[in-house]
Amino acid sequence: MKILNKNLGIYIALLAVVCFSCVEEDGLVTPNVASPVLVLLQGSSFQATAPVTVTGRFYELDKSGILDHRVGIDSIPVSGLQVRVFINHNQEIGTATTDNTGSLVFQQPWSTLGLSSPRVGNSVRLEFAGVHKNIAFRTYHNVVVRQ
Repeated sequence: MKILNKNLGIYIALLAVVCFSCVEEDGLVTPNVASPVLVLLQGSSFQATAPVTVTGRFYELDKSGILDHRVGIDSIPVSGLQVRVFINHNQEIGTATTDNTGSLVFQQPWSTLGLSSPRVGNSVRLEFAGVHKNIAFRTYHNVVVRQ
């Protein structure tokens, strides 16, 4: 009888582990969605007396030929895309719209970026955000004061 009681306890413990270990987790609180556009930004260091000028190109990636090595992935410029620029995550400092080639130019003085007296080595993180095909995207770009 003692052996049966000992084994019964082990069986109950194993049954409890099996029952409670199969809990399905909820999805992520913020789902990880691929960006709807490829963002290429240029311009990262500027003199303290010059305005900050960042050029950007925005492309939609056509992946329909991904399995054909002769076609591959095609980059299609996104024209008419409204892009908002932020600092400090929520302070909007400007907007720009892409042209027919998917390009835009964002230009602001250092004071607009929060540096009233920029010094060599100061940096600011810009955030370029927009919506394409009902999917929001945001990309980061650092600019630095140089000599």
